Amino acid sequence: MNYYESLNKVIDEIENNLTGKIDYRNLAKIVGTSSYTLQRIFVFLTNITLTEYIRKRRLSKAAEELLTTDIKIIDLSLKYQYDSPISFSSSFKKMHGISPQNLRKTRVGVKTFPKIEFKPTIETISELEYRIIKLDALKLYGITTGVISENNSQAIKALYNKARSEKILDFIIENSDGKELYYGSSADIYNDEISTKFKYYILGKTPRKDFVSLEIPKATWACFKLDNKQQVDILKLYNTIYTKWLPSSRYREILNYPELEIYYKDTCEICIAVK
Repeated sequence: MNYYESLNKVIDEIENNLTGKIDYRNLAKIVGTSSYTLQRIFVFLTNITLTEYIRKRRLSKAAEELLTTDIKIIDLSLKYQYDSPISFSSSFKKMHGISPQNLRKTRVGVKTFPKIEFKPTIETISELEYRIIKLDALKLYGITTGVISENNSQAIKALYNKARSEKILDFIIENSDGKELYYGSSADIYNDEISTKFKYYILGKTPRKDFVSLEIPKATWACFKLDNKQQVDILKLYNTIYTKWLPSSRYREILNYPELEIYYKDTCEICIAVK
């Protein structure tokens, strides 16, 4: 099974469970990756978060039922996993531009968000430069966003602004060895039933009183080099790793490990734990 077939199986699994609980970790197992990585790749391929896709599919189905059945709105909200009719109506109106009550009265047209089908047409990096390294367990130190939602890019941006304005990056760089400078890392939060939250860190090797710490387990890491630090190219590299390199490689990703983004002066590396 190739990577895109696996992603389409993820979509089928979502479609079959729109009225039930959807566990992102189980979806990630279909692809053979982590929940966080699946969500990140999903955004890159579709320009929509996995959570938003599921929300739109549920509201599309809810609108169909509203127009074709006599189901009560309170039952419809519970069926599609909303805590209350109020939250359902608010989300429904945001997507369709009309409340469920008024739609049933007026029978006007509504929006629909069709089921996604993945095809291998996304641009990827044609050649990869990588190295395999073995690292003993180590502890890194720095600052974190704390637990944030999957699509909270503003929190990550604010963290980097803080790191620059308070010269935290300067401290990390000055106290690194210049070769293995770890100051970007992300870690899944796996104790949620639906893993839509994570922590993002900016880390170095030197402790400080105001720093938090993150344990990096002993592992073998595949580190992929990028000749710049542009976010668009970083996302493209992630896509290439997971859609091209991993499916054809003898290595498999170790789940539940942090991802490391290692930044140097003009280049960076994306490192994933493998076996």
